[in-house]
Amino acid sequence: MKLLVAVSNDPLSRAIRGTLLGAGHEVESAGTGGAALDVFREERFDAVVLDEGLLGDPIAQVIESMHDAQPDTRILLLTSTPMSRATGEGNRWRALPDEYAPIEHEVPVARGTRTNASADPSPTVPDADTDAGPDTNAARTASAQLPDAVLRKPFSDTELLSYVSALAADSPNLIIRGNLTLDTTNRRAYYASTHSPITLSRLEFSLLEALVKANGEFVNTRELVKFVGGPYFEQQGLLRNALYTLDQKLTRAGLIMTQRGSNWRIR
Repeated sequence: MKLLVAVSNDPLSRAIRGTLLGAGHEVESAGTGGAALDVFREERFDAVVLDEGLLGDPIAQVIESMHDAQPDTRILLLTSTPMSRATGEGNRWRALPDEYAPIEHEVPVARGTRTNASADPSPTVPDADTDAGPDTNAARTASAQLPDAVLRKPFSDTELLSYVSALAADSPNLIIRGNLTLDTTNRRAYYASTHSPITLSRLEFSLLEALVKANGEFVNTRELVKFVGGPYFEQQGLLRNALYTLDQKLTRAGLIMTQRGSNWRIR
């Protein structure tokens, strides 16, 4: 992918650039909002890594200008706090209750109906013969100020690469929890690396997906049976054996799965 890294903090910018170059991406960088927009208007990019603390123009204005210049380019916003879609004069991005909400790939949509992985869909654009009142215009402005995904600082190289991969136009569906990335399209799991998947059987992957989607809550074996096989899956011994082997494989990869009786959890 061809990427623009718009970060004012030089050590952070160099670290991000080095990680992306090491993963085989083509990378340009800019240290201010004005410089980023100048580069953005001259070259085409697949995605932008944009720091909330970028010097120069207000970040919402930079995002809106980028959306106007290249509507299909995806934007990953780096922030020090989780964010909601609260925008507009006098507002800051507000904290979300779940800072690790999964990012899932979205098909690019037409301008005016752009969506955000951690927000509700943007309001529907009215028909051309419908008058757009002040509220509608405000909604359009807010939509144009939304990034496509948000990554909270500090983050690991694995998280950065997973989020960038999720922004690719042809990316599979991804669920990201810290250094754990699930590719639900190809049924692969990665931990602390985006290159070498953990070797899992189909049943082990299904169990891992169920535990990840539980958002840190315990899940009992009865619920897991329903998730992986529906009402006709009765082989409790097979399930328990898969949970045991999954636990062993995750432990070797550096991820801990907790057991409490017949309940299991991944945090």
